[in-house]
Amino acid sequence: MKNIAMKLHQLVLFAGLSLSAFTFSSCDKEDILPAAPGTPSTGSPSPSQPTPPATPTTPPITTNSLLKQLGTKTMTYDTQNRLVEVSYTDQPTLGYTVVYEGAKPVRLNFKGSDNFLRYTYEGDKVVEAVRYYGENQVNYRYSFEYSGDKLVKKTTMSYARSDGGKLGIAEYKYDANGNLAELAQAWSTDNSIEGLGTPTVIRWGDYDSKPNPMPYAESEVYLPGVRLFENNPGFRDHELYSYTYHASGMPKQRNTKLKSNPYVQDFIETYVYQ
Repeated sequence: MKNIAMKLHQLVLFAGLSLSAFTFSSCDKEDILPAAPGTPSTGSPSPSQPTPPATPTTPPITTNSLLKQLGTKTMTYDTQNRLVEVSYTDQPTLGYTVVYEGAKPVRLNFKGSDNFLRYTYEGDKVVEAVRYYGENQVNYRYSFEYSGDKLVKKTTMSYARSDGGKLGIAEYKYDANGNLAELAQAWSTDNSIEGLGTPTVIRWGDYDSKPNPMPYAESEVYLPGVRLFENNPGFRDHELYSYTYHASGMPKQRNTKLKSNPYVQDFIETYVYQ
């Protein structure tokens, strides 16, 4: 019996040793196996890193860019790049919206009032514009004359302070590059040419060779397709202008200095495009 017990004890001990050796060998083999290429050797896979958002890029300013803002004056365009609104950031009651029929502007609705203006065309040129107020009362009546595509004369009849009307005539002169060089405007004491007084003359000059981005004639009346400035003036009477430019030549900033008082700080306006 003693011999049998010893044999049984040896069998159990042998079995235990065999099991331990198997377990150790399995774990040891798992630890030393090389990991598959591109796979972490231990643990769970690392979470993928989020892709950083793309940095928005500002399109470069080109000669086809539309002027969106100059100083406090802002311009809004439709999907066809047509001017539809002019407004001012510092004077919300100034400006107007443009109404189209087909491809032509036919009416301006002025902000801050019930005033509006209607156009009359000959071909593609505006030859007359009438501004109304209140119950369709005429406030101003304008007529326009051209030489080619250049405005050369504007005749104004103002009824704002006189029932009989007050006549005003403005004549425009240009340099060889098509830039406005002189504007002479005279007003009459009544509605007759004979009553015209001495004209007030405004002069521009020292133009650069860079494109002027203003998309229309700067006046109290928006004239589609009519440009007074092809380039950027260096002066207007006693105002002196200097510019910085984008790589395309479009103006980036305009500094205005008063010639009569050079010690006054420059007035700076920024051009914003879309």
